[in-house]
This record gives sequence, C-alpha cells and structure tokens, in this order.
Amino acid sequence: MTLRAKKLLNWRVFLGAALAISALTLLILPGNPAQATDSTAQAAARTSGPVTVCLVTRDAPTRERTVRVAQWASQVLLQETLSYAGPCASYGAPSALGNGTVRTYAQINGTTPQTVGFVFPKNTLTGLPTAMTDGHHCYDMDGNGTVNEHTECVGGHERPLELPSQLTALPGMPLKWALLNYNPMGHGPEHIYDTPHFDFHFYTQSKAERDAIRSGPCGLAINCDDYATAIKPVPPRYLPADYVNNNVAEAAMGNHLVDMNSPEWHSTAFTQTFIYGSYDAKISFLEPMITKAWFEGIAAGVNPSRCWPIKQPQEWQIAGWYPQEYCIDYRANRGDFTVSMKNFKNSAS
Repeated sequence: MTLRAKKLLNWRVFLGAALAISALTLLILPGNPAQATDSTAQAAARTSGPVTVCLVTRDAPTRERTVRVAQWASQVLLQETLSYAGPCASYGAPSALGNGTVRTYAQINGTTPQTVGFVFPKNTLTGLPTAMTDGHHCYDMDGNGTVNEHTECVGGHERPLELPSQLTALPGMPLKWALLNYNPMGHGPEHIYDTPHFDFHFYTQSKAERDAIRSGPCGLAINCDDYATAIKPVPPRYLPADYVNNNVAEAAMGNHLVDMNSPEWHSTAFTQTFIYGSYDAKISFLEPMITKAWFEGIAAGVNPSRCWPIKQPQEWQIAGWYPQEYCIDYRANRGDFTVSMKNFKNSAS
C-alpha cells in the first residue's frame, strides 16, 4: 500500500468514526421516539444537553476532532476510545523525561482559555534521573573548590517548555512559558518537601528575565544582588490570600511564596500543594507541586483525580486571564497524566 493510500485510509477511518458519533448524537436528541425505552440515566443525560469532546479513535490516534455529543455518549467515548473531555488541544513541543516525554497543552474556546497544563504518559514516571541535580544551577558557596550537589545546587532536573502559541497569542493571556523540574530527593525545608516530586511552573515572567537570575552565595545558591531583588515583598493587594514571603529565593527561579495553611505545614505528609513565585515585588509564576508517589497512587486507583481551588489576590498586577483551580488527572483510556489549571476568569472584566 502506498503512503498516500495509507493516509487516505486513516482519514476515512477517522471521518467514519466522527460521522458515527454525529449520527449517535442525532439519535439521542430529546423527543426522538426511538429513545422511548431509554433508562432514567440516559433520559437525564439528554435533558442536560450535549457536551464537547475531542474525538480520537484508536485507529487514528493522531487525528483529533472536536464534536458535541450527549453526556452518556461522551462517557462511552472517554472509556472506549482515546477521546478526552473538552475541545481538542493545541500542544507545545515534547521534551524527553524518564522513559517518556512531557509537553504542554491548552484547550481554548474561541478567544477564551479553558485549560492549560502539562501532559505526559505513564511511562514518564519510570527511568527518571536519580542524581540530585542536572548541575545547571550550582555555586561553590563555601569556597572550598568543590560543589556539593546536595547543598550547593538547585533546580533538580529541569525541562523548559514552550506553551502553545495559540494560547500565548490570546488577548489578555499573561502566561508566557512553562518549566518542569523533577527533584529525585525533593528539596527543603527538611521533613516538608524532601521527597521525590515534580514542580510544574507556569510563568508570567519572560524566560529571558528568569534566565538572568544568577547563581551565587546567597539564599539558595543565588547571586546576592539578585537575592535582594527576589525577596522584595509583593504589595499586599497583589499577594494571594494566606501566602507568606519566607525569603526562599533561588538561582534561575526567584522567590517562593507559600500557603502556611497547607496540610504539609501541619503534620500531614506532603502530597500536592500550590506555590506562587515572585521577583522584584511581582508575581512571576504559578506552581502546582506534586509528589511522584501521588501520581503513582492515582494510576493505581488509590488516589483520586481531582481539582483544588487556587487562592487569589485582591487584584492582579497584570490584568488578564487567570485560573481559579488546578487539577491532577489520570486518563486511563490514554494512559497519561495531566496537571492543569482551569476555570479561567478575566481580571479586567
């Protein structure tokens, strides 16, 4: 079979599935006599109206199409095909990590951001680096001529990632790029975050500005002048509720603002939390931080896929679209995880 014939066949398979779903949607519209014997659940689904799904068949896994189907039909698709909820995503370029990859994605409805996040297959959790750091951000802080990767390096193993251009081009979109850090042994504070985990950064600061935060002998291996800039307090009206500045600034990152009401600060083992970053008195990134064990527990059915609210400031320094919740999901039909921010609201409206 020629390459052209194979492509034509793939398109026919995909379009055939799409047409089948469209026909199914017509069959389940309210008032269709053929549905007189539907179950109560199906009847309730019909009255709730159609939902948006990105249709992806197993025969054509790279072909995606946004469709509208009945709610009960969407549940079938999400279990039996590679389809996923919401409009089809735009993606950033993938980066290798462990035995898999990681990339960013965004789901957009017209000019409104719906979801932005990281997606990676389950096998990314295997074959991960075991060394404390990749050595990109180290400094001989005690001047003894050697670098201790446990006390004089920061950042773990980093993967800078572009956000989809369809997202960053949206009017009022403050997010510019993304950064994933994997920390095989965690990091400080001791007995709080010193367990293997991932940091998922969504930056409002440009990558060039972030890259200019130098290594040095202050704070967490950061240049002393940059440390002074990093720990400048965010004005109270721009500081998210319950977040405090403990002057935890590091090279190639900036300051970290923590919610002292989070469970890990109250004798509960760290599983997931949400951090804000700041630099020069401005919010610079939003960061879900999640343990490797939590992901493994979701895939095993021990931990739930779920969302948490993101605490907001009274006012944003840069007006635009900001998420109200962050979510951690395992999509069993696709064998992948998503770490996302959702429910965007425009602070300018």
